[in-house]
Amino acid sequence: MAKKIRFVLGLHSHQPVGNFDHVFEHAYKVSYLPFLETLARFPQVKIALHYSGPLLEWLSERKPDFFNLVNDLKQRGQIEIMGGGHYEPVLTAIPWEDSLGQLRYASWYLKKHFSARVRGAWLTERIWEPHLPKLLAEAGLEYVTVDDFHFRSAGFEVEKLHGYYLSEDQGAAIKIFPISQRLRYLVPFGQVDQVIAFFHQKAEILPEGSVIVLADDGEKFGMWPGTHNWVYTEGWLEKFLGALVANKDWLETVTFSEALESSPASGRVYLPSTSYFEMGGWALPAEAGERFHKLQTGLEHEGRLAEFADFLHGSIWRNFLVKYPEANWMQKRMCWTSRLVHKSLDGRKLSFSRLPANLRQLWMGQCNCAYWHGIFGGLYLPHLRRAIYECLIRAETLSRARSRAVPEAEEADIDLDGFNEIRLANQQVNIFIKPSCGGSIVELDDRYHAFNLTDTLARRREAYHYQMEAGPVEGGEKSGHSTIHDRQFSQRVPTGDLITDPYPRGMLREHFFPRLPQDHWEASRNALPDCGDFADGHWQWRLNRKDRRRIVLSLSREGEVRLPSCPPARLALTKRLSLSSGSGEIEVAYRIKNLSEQTLDAFIGVSFNFTVLGPKDPQVGLVFPDGRRESLASGAVLPPMTAITVFNRREKVDLSFVFSTMPAILVQYPVETISQSESGIDRTYQASCLLPVWPVKLKSYGAKALKLTFSITY
Repeated sequence: MAKKIRFVLGLHSHQPVGNFDHVFEHAYKVSYLPFLETLARFPQVKIALHYSGPLLEWLSERKPDFFNLVNDLKQRGQIEIMGGGHYEPVLTAIPWEDSLGQLRYASWYLKKHFSARVRGAWLTERIWEPHLPKLLAEAGLEYVTVDDFHFRSAGFEVEKLHGYYLSEDQGAAIKIFPISQRLRYLVPFGQVDQVIAFFHQKAEILPEGSVIVLADDGEKFGMWPGTHNWVYTEGWLEKFLGALVANKDWLETVTFSEALESSPASGRVYLPSTSYFEMGGWALPAEAGERFHKLQTGLEHEGRLAEFADFLHGSIWRNFLVKYPEANWMQKRMCWTSRLVHKSLDGRKLSFSRLPANLRQLWMGQCNCAYWHGIFGGLYLPHLRRAIYECLIRAETLSRARSRAVPEAEEADIDLDGFNEIRLANQQVNIFIKPSCGGSIVELDDRYHAFNLTDTLARRREAYHYQMEAGPVEGGEKSGHSTIHDRQFSQRVPTGDLITDPYPRGMLREHFFPRLPQDHWEASRNALPDCGDFADGHWQWRLNRKDRRRIVLSLSREGEVRLPSCPPARLALTKRLSLSSGSGEIEVAYRIKNLSEQTLDAFIGVSFNFTVLGPKDPQVGLVFPDGRRESLASGAVLPPMTAITVFNRREKVDLSFVFSTMPAILVQYPVETISQSESGIDRTYQASCLLPVWPVKLKSYGAKALKLTFSITY
């Protein structure tokens, strides 16, 4: 008879802040509810459950009976409830005091609603760094779960892993359970007899009473593509739980706490900074990620992956902040907002029953999903980024003293790139300008509606794009219950559709063109060369308060314009941004001076990228001076005009432009990214680009002035 071993099954269920209500509803219907209803029919099976704060708060409001079901299962001793960062942050990516606060708040919340004694934490995306034992212990937690890959990265043999291990930082200890990667791939995707065979193999080689752990996403049980039919209609979960009961004489299900109380530690471990295996590949830059994937698949094809897998680590989660400048800005903006929030709280003791509104908004704005991208949409999903910025803007506004009549100006290196950003603000708008990146606006906020109009994402190469270009592989697709990591792309994406942008899309970048774009396609595909070095160059700046009600930021740069078949022309370009109190209007005055001997004959364009969260919606579009309306869904080159308005009744925020010096030719086009998701290939609207263009003909040492204004209106 096989030795007796024990099995801990843990499920983590999460929906991000800002996700659509119908997604919550769908997940509840196809995954969360049927899982617990099935589990309730097998009272001998014990599991651990973790629900993130955003999901719990939705369930509490919309599905209160679900709480009753969880409580019933807990009262009969069938489940243990785990904690974690309440709003599902990456603990290592947010300030210490917020990590500690979110961990403690989650424990308080779970005790209030489920009378739960929270001893362990679900670690978001299993992202581990060596300082975490001190943080977790200070939050009153005893254990955490990570992948066995973490242990393999530290030199442990995966076949011998069992139970839990002790780690510490600065004398503070935590117990760590390794999650079986093999079980992660088998459950629920393999046949039930394959899973039981795996346990038999473990029972043969491990000591009596060893503990094997599977802790993974609850959405695998019904929400991932193909799994609802497989898990419930075809009865996989029923068969699996039945098999656990049938084999209970040697395979006992226990909770994490029961494993702690009945077994000593299996050893000591110090883990490197890492996450699960797939995350390491996703975090690599595109070129390195492509090489990493080809190496992995090549070794797999040769049957040698197991030999080298422990040494294939990829990168760490923080590298997403290098890979995606938009994610870095959002994360650093969050940390900057955190300092404002905690300064406003002035160190007073928190009452979790009356959590300050600005702190709750900050914590919601730390939800991890919109800060990175792997196999799910993540950063590529505009509605998730929209929600993060809304929370951060609200947290900032609530943390500042009542707005004064005078406009505000401050400088700080918010994104920690070694160069200061400038913030201009009044009661209505927040403007963040990066002199080091083209003097561009990286964030334009409507403070009334907590809406970041420049919440956009540039098009860039991704490691998986080469697979999209190749198209489906014959025989590569498995049956409908394949894991999403095995999925092949179902169609080929033409290489010409995979457009890349040279830098992040914001507002107020200056471009010099040898001619007008032939059509909006030429502009949208970056096929017309920018002959200047102003759009992403470093600009000098100075602030000048004209009076108590108006502030001016002057930005200047000397650079070159290299037109085809012409010597380089040296230019001095100045742009002056003016903001007055009580107004959403920003005035921009340009002065262009030719510093060269030869005449400059070119076109200057100023790019404005903004989001409307749905260009096909009839509630958004363009309004021309004659009252005519046009959709933003398709692009166009529009004839010269003196004014245009982007109306947005969805967000109740319009963006109006006036070109007062001379009419501007307008190029308009949508910006669409191509990315992967759990369902395959996603083509996602990220922004609309409006590019006013003017002819610039300057004789030697001649100068020209241009002026435009753009206004947030309601």
